[in-house]
Amino acid sequence: MEKGNSYVYFALKGDSFDPKEITRRIGIEPSDSKREGDVGEYNSSVKYSYWKVSTEKGKEYFEIDKLVNEVISALYDKIEIINEVKNQFQLESVLEIVLDIDINPEISTPAIGHDLKTIEFLFKTNTVTDIDIYRFNSREKE
Repeated sequence: MEKGNSYVYFALKGDSFDPKEITRRIGIEPSDSKREGDVGEYNSSVKYSYWKVSTEKGKEYFEIDKLVNEVISALYDKIEIINEVKNQFQLESVLEIVLDIDINPEISTPAIGHDLKTIEFLFKTNTVTDIDIYRFNSREKE
């Protein structure tokens, strides 16, 4: 069965900050980071700076909350530092959930939910959530 490429990430985004400074302050190596003007994956130039902590793509399909918990657990003890860098560099934060949904009617769809620890983290860090949904059909690959 095809799992798709679902994953979850937490990102700090803003104008022209140095992601290496965020790494130094938070003490966690990002999964990805770029500075405004760097060459992007889909664009010739990134329009803003960002720092991300992400799960692996396709690691979990049915219980997306496990992926959310993986990211939040890595960052939960860093709430105060996250807020400090957000204030200092005027950053926004987002918890992004990227879902590949299998439209094959024989396959269950994933479940999404946040436990209280996640809700507390999102509230205390003033973080928004965003969900991007893409479709694929595992039947077409057979």
